[in-house]
Amino acid sequence: MTDRDSMSDRAAVYVRLSKEDIDSGERESQSIQNQKSMLLNYALKMQWQVADIYCDEDYSGAYAGEDNKRPQFNRMIRDAESGRFNIVLCKSQSRFSRNMEVIEQYIHGRFIEWGIRFVGLVDNADTEVRSNKKARQINGLINEWYLEDLSDNIKAVFKDKMLRGEFLASFPPYGYSKDKERKNHLVVNPRTAPVVKQIFEWHENGYGTAKIARMLNERGIPNPRKQQELDGLRKKYMYAPDETGVWRTTTVGDILNNRVYCGDVEQHIHEKASYKSTVLRRVTPDERIVVRNMHEPLISRERFEKTRERLRSRRRADGTGTAHILSGKVFCHCCGKPMQKTHTKSARGVIEYLRCREKYSYVSDKRCSTPNVRLDRILYALQMNMINEFKNAAICGLDGGKIKRTLADEIGGEGPLISEAARLKEEKKIKETGLETMYSDRLNGIITPEQYKRYSVSFNKRVEEINARLEEIDKDLAADSSDEIKDRIKKLLEAKLIDRQIIQRLADRIEFGEINPETGKPILKIFWAWD
Repeated sequence: MTDRDSMSDRAAVYVRLSKEDIDSGERESQSIQNQKSMLLNYALKMQWQVADIYCDEDYSGAYAGEDNKRPQFNRMIRDAESGRFNIVLCKSQSRFSRNMEVIEQYIHGRFIEWGIRFVGLVDNADTEVRSNKKARQINGLINEWYLEDLSDNIKAVFKDKMLRGEFLASFPPYGYSKDKERKNHLVVNPRTAPVVKQIFEWHENGYGTAKIARMLNERGIPNPRKQQELDGLRKKYMYAPDETGVWRTTTVGDILNNRVYCGDVEQHIHEKASYKSTVLRRVTPDERIVVRNMHEPLISRERFEKTRERLRSRRRADGTGTAHILSGKVFCHCCGKPMQKTHTKSARGVIEYLRCREKYSYVSDKRCSTPNVRLDRILYALQMNMINEFKNAAICGLDGGKIKRTLADEIGGEGPLISEAARLKEEKKIKETGLETMYSDRLNGIITPEQYKRYSVSFNKRVEEINARLEEIDKDLAADSSDEIKDRIKKLLEAKLIDRQIIQRLADRIEFGEINPETGKPILKIFWAWD
């Protein structure tokens, strides 16, 4: 006779309550205390000794296998295998699990091997009753179907909220806080927003993500996780009170790539492989839900897109943390690979060169023929090329307005008009988004048709005013003569004020190549931003 055979009836009481029960409106009837009271009274009536009570609160019954994160459930299984009890008592089979795989694995598998009886009080599940097995299996399938339907319903509700631009993540993005007046709306955090703006400014000035992370750490600025702890958003603390946390390159990169900072809400970036799994997959960009202009931006949309473009160009720093003036723009004409900066030391100091990144990755007979070039010489050639480009009377066939919009800040005089146009375009987008939202609210009965008509008339009138003003601005920008604009740009370039920002605005791509046998000079091709 085994120890289990000689054991008096000892029961493990297992109770569980999860988020899915709250969503289905069963919180009160399924409360932990109600379950305990019911099961302990039943054990007393049956004269079973209670070995232990195992309680999992806020844990789903869908977990299975390695994904089973219920700590008390796992403790109960370990105790069952060691022989601490011979009965598992639950309010119902669904409290034990809603996953058919778990039901078969334990109730119809290992519990039988271990000599353990399972009892579900409300649904009459009892492994001691042999004819009861099919009913238990049917109940298991029904519970699993219920969970699947519930998951689909919850997803539908969340998707509807996302389409309305509501921010559903647990924590607000760095630089923002959750609005206390409007649920799921973001407001600017005055403590962290300046840091976000500084990060974008540093990157705009040529600093790489690694250098920016170092500068943030040197200044003792708390990283996003530490800031959440300081704001009281985290229950568990990762850092000691005197620690600020470490800014990492990936953290800076995530901020620079996050369109939330230009006022958009982008969600549904990941999704579960299935309702029973905790594994997340990254969805494709076209599957994501993006709603524009939902909160106050920290940077302009134009500035954000330029930042993304710089990141996509994979520019390389020169070892000091600052990208060289042509990084991300100059490529080898022979093989198309980016050119990188290198240097040599001589008695006259350090001489900086650009060379094809892949040139020395191949044996001699397979190398491209593009020579190394001194950085100062290619900059001079580039400047002369730009001056010559603008010397023709037609100015590359462009009208004055386009030239002025390309280099508004540098040539001066038109900054306010450019800023006003950008502001009006953003306002127009907000008005158009507002009209779409109001139309949806009218269809859903949130506002009356009369309210919608009144609001839409006001919105449409403002959009017409904006369009009229934008046309006036375009005319004003094009008013100056081509010769005047040409002279102003020529003076700018001849004054040797060429810098990274001018190159970023003017040139999409610069190619440097092998020696031209006719001229004896290396090939230099510039692909202009307006080509």
